[in-house]
Amino acid sequence: MSQLPSSYKTNSPKEKQLLHIANNFLQQYIHLCPNRKLLFLHPVNECGVEKFVSTTVRPTLLPYTELYDWDGCASFVSDYLVMEPLECPITLPNSLHSPTTTLKHQRGNCFDFSVLLCSMLIGAGYDAYCVQGYATLETCTLDETQELCPLLRKPLETQVPKEEVKSKYRITPLPDMQSKFELQQEAKKAAAIEASQKDKERDKKEAGKPKREPLHGLRVHAWVLVLSGKREVPETFFINPFTGNRHNTTDKRFLGIESVWNHRNYWVNMQDCRHGCKDLIFDLGDTIRWEIMLSESNRLQLLPEEEEELFGSDTEREKRMSFDMPPSWVAPIWIPPREFETRYCQGKKVTLYNKAKLEKWAPYLNGNGLVQRLTIYAGLDYTDVVEVREWFENREDILVRREVNKQTELTTDYFSKGHSLCLKAHTYTSLEPRTGHTMEFYNEARVDGLQKRVETASEMTEYFMGRDDFLYLRHVNFGKQGEETQRTDMNSKPIVQIKECFHRNPEKPADEDVAECIFLIKEEDIHLTYHLKDKYITASKKLFHKLPQKASKEHEVFMTPETCITYQAGSFEKGKSLFHLYNLLKELTAKEKRVKEQVQQSEAEVLTILKIRQTEEANVKLSVSIYNRERNEERRPQHEAMESTMKDELLGQKKQDLDYLAPFFIRNGCRNKLNQEQALRVRDDCLTDFKHHLTYKVNLIQARLEKAVEELQKRHLWLQENKNPLSTKEEDDYLSSCSESMFHINVLEQRLSREKQMAPQKYLALENKLRMDPRLAEHLGYI
Repeated sequence: MSQLPSSYKTNSPKEKQLLHIANNFLQQYIHLCPNRKLLFLHPVNECGVEKFVSTTVRPTLLPYTELYDWDGCASFVSDYLVMEPLECPITLPNSLHSPTTTLKHQRGNCFDFSVLLCSMLIGAGYDAYCVQGYATLETCTLDETQELCPLLRKPLETQVPKEEVKSKYRITPLPDMQSKFELQQEAKKAAAIEASQKDKERDKKEAGKPKREPLHGLRVHAWVLVLSGKREVPETFFINPFTGNRHNTTDKRFLGIESVWNHRNYWVNMQDCRHGCKDLIFDLGDTIRWEIMLSESNRLQLLPEEEEELFGSDTEREKRMSFDMPPSWVAPIWIPPREFETRYCQGKKVTLYNKAKLEKWAPYLNGNGLVQRLTIYAGLDYTDVVEVREWFENREDILVRREVNKQTELTTDYFSKGHSLCLKAHTYTSLEPRTGHTMEFYNEARVDGLQKRVETASEMTEYFMGRDDFLYLRHVNFGKQGEETQRTDMNSKPIVQIKECFHRNPEKPADEDVAECIFLIKEEDIHLTYHLKDKYITASKKLFHKLPQKASKEHEVFMTPETCITYQAGSFEKGKSLFHLYNLLKELTAKEKRVKEQVQQSEAEVLTILKIRQTEEANVKLSVSIYNRERNEERRPQHEAMESTMKDELLGQKKQDLDYLAPFFIRNGCRNKLNQEQALRVRDDCLTDFKHHLTYKVNLIQARLEKAVEELQKRHLWLQENKNPLSTKEEDDYLSSCSESMFHINVLEQRLSREKQMAPQKYLALENKLRMDPRLAEHLGYI
C-alpha cells in the first residue's frame, strides 16, 4: 500500500469538486426515482479513498498485437484474472480497485473485470462503456455447466438456394395405389409417437434445467457495452468479462441496466427494463432515454423549489454543467511480457461446460507443449470420457492438435505446414507397423502429389492430386505372409493386386485414355478400362494375359492372338494390330514393375514415418524463437554481448567529441602545454580557415545563382528568336521550366542573403569560443 502513488491516497481539488457534483446528482436521482436502486458513483478504492468511477477507467493500448482487437482483450482479461463473487449478490460492492491493483493480484469481482477490460478496449479505439445492471445466476457466478463449449459450436453454414431448371417436358407420375385410410392411420401413429418423444425430451430438459431461483432479476452484475461505429463495429454488443464472450444486446442473460460510464462521463438508463435489455435503445445522446451527468443540455428537470433545495444556489448548477472530467488517478497499466505469456493464474485454468471440461495452460509449462485440452463426457457427472482433444504449441515436430476417441481408440494427430515428412494428419490406434494407419499429406510440398494414404494389414490406398499423368488413386491388395508371389524385397508384404485410376486426359481420345488399370500379380493378368466416350454407356476394355515366366525368356514379352481380349465400344471393326498390342503389353509390363517398386517405397515410407513419430513422441522437444530472450538460452549470451557492445559504442561516441582545434595543433607542432606564441598561431589559423570556409560558401552560392540566371536568360532569348508559334505541349514545357528556374533562383537569393548576414555573427561566435577554450584561455584572456 505504501508503494502506491499519491493519487491513490488523496484527491485533487478537481476530484473533490467532481465528488461534490456526483453527490448532488445522486440526491436528484434519489428524489426523482425513489423506487430505484442506488447508483455506483463513487466507491472507495484500495486505499479507502472515494473515487468517481469514470476516473478509475484508464484507457491503455498495450504493445501486444493480440490486444489490438476486442476479442483478444476480452480473452486475456477472462483468462488472466480469477473471479471473486460479490459479498452480497443483490447489493453494490463497497469498493472498486484500480486496474493496476487488479492486475497485480490477478483477481477481482465483475466490476474490477469490467473496468480493466473497458480501459483496454478504449485504448484500442473502441467505443466501450462499463455497465451496472442485473444478470442471471449463471452469469453472475460464472456457471457454464449448462452452456455448450465454444470449441464445440459449429459455424453457421449459409445455404445458397439452388435455381430450379424448368423443363418443358414432364414425366407423368405413376398412380398412387396405396390406401388413404392406411396412410391416415400410419400418420396418426407417427404423430402420437413424435408427441410422446417430444414430451420425454421436454421433461428431460426441464429436469436438467435449474429451478427458477428467488433472486432472479435482483443479482447485481457488471459487464462491458461496445457501441457500433468506431473500429468498424457493425452493431452494438455486450461482452461478459468473466468469459470474454460476445453477446447480443437482446440476450436473456442480461436482465436490466441501471447506468453506464466511460472515462469521459456517466449515463443513467431511464428506460423500462421489465422485459430485460431486448427493448433498450443505446443512443446515449437521447436525453429522454439516458440521463447524462456532466452536460448542460441534459439537466434533470426539477421544480424551482426542489432545485433550490437540492443545489442551494445558481452557482452550484453552473459548476455541475460546465465541469470537465479530471484525468484518471490510476497509474499507467502495464503487463510484463513474461506475465502476458503466462496468462493464467498459476499457469492453468479449468472451465466446466455442459458435458465437457476445458483446461488451459501457459506455453512452455508442460514439457510436451500442451496448452489446451477439451475432454468430452457422456453425461453430466463428468466420469465417462467420450473424446479428448488436445492443442499444442512450440513443438519441433509441428504437432498442433490431437484428437483421441475413447470409444474407437482412434488417435488423430494434426500437423502444421513445414513438417519434414510433409505430414498433415495421422490417424492410428498404435504407432506400431501394420496396425492400421491413415496419413494425410500436404500434396503441394510432395513431388508425387500424394494427398492421403490409408494402410491396413491387407490393403493400402493412396490418393493423389495435381499429377501430370492424371493418376488420382492407387489401391493395393496384399496377400498373407506365407503366400508365394513375386517379391523383389523379402521384407515387404506380398502384392496380390494393384489398381490405378486416372482422371480424363482431354488431349487423348476417350477410347485411348485409360481410366482404370488393374495388375493381377498372381494371375499375371492386366485389365485396362478406358474412359467413356460421349453418349456411350459402355467403355472400351482390354485384358492381357502374360505367359508364365518359365515359358518366356528373361526380359522378353511374347504375344499371341490369345494373349489379349479386346472390347471396342461402339465399333464392330477389327481392333488394333498385333504389333500395336505387343508394344502396349511391353509398356504395361514395364509399368507393372515400376508400380511394384513404388508400392514397396510407400511401405518403406510408412515404416520410416512411424519410426520418426515414435522417436518424436518419446523425446518431445520445444522450439524457442530467437527473439525470445528470456527462454532462448543459446541466443541469450549473444544478445547480451551485442547490447553491451552497443552501449560501449554509444558511450565512446559521447566521449569522443570532435576536437575542432586538433588539425591546427598538429599543423603548429603543439603537443602538451601551449605557450603564448603557439596559442596565437592556433587562434589565427583557425579564424583564417573559418573565414576562407565562409567566403567559399558565399562564392559557391553566388556562382550557382549566376548560372541559374544565365540559363533562364537563354530560355527567354530562345523564345524571342523562335519565329514559329509554339505548340500547346511546347508552351507548357517552357512555362514549367521557367517556373522551376524562378523558384530555384529565389531559393539561391535567399540563401545568399542569409549567408552574408550570418557570416559576421558566426565569425564572432567562433572568436568568443576560442577565447573561452580552456587550452587557449590563459594566453588569450587579456588580448
